[in-house]
Amino acid sequence: MKTALIFIVSLACMWLHCETAYAQAPVRPGATLRFDEARQDEVADLPVSPAVDSLASDRPFACKLNRKRVPEAEAYDAVTLWNVRRVRIKNRRMRLSDTTRREKARLLKFFIERDAKKGAKPHLLGNVSGCMWGSVRYGNRARAWQEGRKYISAYTLCAEMDSVRKSSADPLFNVPERLWHTLSPEAVYMLDGERVSSDAFFFAEGLILRTLEIHTDPLTMARYGTDKGVVIGELYPGGRLPLVVFNGEASTIGTWLKMCRAGAFSITADVKLSYFYMLPVEAVETYGAKGLYGAICIDLL
Repeated sequence: MKTALIFIVSLACMWLHCETAYAQAPVRPGATLRFDEARQDEVADLPVSPAVDSLASDRPFACKLNRKRVPEAEAYDAVTLWNVRRVRIKNRRMRLSDTTRREKARLLKFFIERDAKKGAKPHLLGNVSGCMWGSVRYGNRARAWQEGRKYISAYTLCAEMDSVRKSSADPLFNVPERLWHTLSPEAVYMLDGERVSSDAFFFAEGLILRTLEIHTDPLTMARYGTDKGVVIGELYPGGRLPLVVFNGEASTIGTWLKMCRAGAFSITADVKLSYFYMLPVEAVETYGAKGLYGAICIDLL
């Protein structure tokens, strides 16, 4: 009996000791899952609207022409400097082909003149009926013919051409040799009142030149300080002028002409400039809405 009592007391003491040790042990953090109070929070996607004038976009392009969906290649050929009226740039989800799902794209909505006559390039004004451009000239230092900048090598006058057409009974298909006048490579070239290089004038003559006049009379040549002839041109007014990009920097025609006046492009320098006209569709894709009338890209060679 005594032995059993001692065993029971010892067992009770061991139990009390274990309870005390458990109470003094640090409590581990826990979590209780309450599925009756579960909820889901969603963070809305931030609206992404790339700038219209952004130079690059990770979205593919799609084109509409007068509200009609057309392939990009068709819009590239149809939209010109002279028939484009406006453009709208929208971010859309579109099916770019029959085999793809809708994906993010940049929609270029071009509006052009429906009348081909209204969207045609205007006729060149001035006293010049036609001209020929050359690039080979004789170098006094090298005493040899050298390739250089473009310049007007020969031209015809409107008054003389009209007189020949009126006096001839047959249609005039070829210009008579006597009507061609030669012009010195050292002639002065004036564009919108600013002196420019002959190759800059050459690029404008094929694109945005409205008036072309050539004067070889002593009074006009003396006004511009030359005896080699003066070529005067004016650009189209009304704002239908392309964007100018010089060495990758976007600018304007006016800034370009001011740089010519300031001597940024030396008239007598041997440094060549490369001129490239970017059509409106490609210019809008590259430079945004400000490339509506295309872009004249100028680079140093």
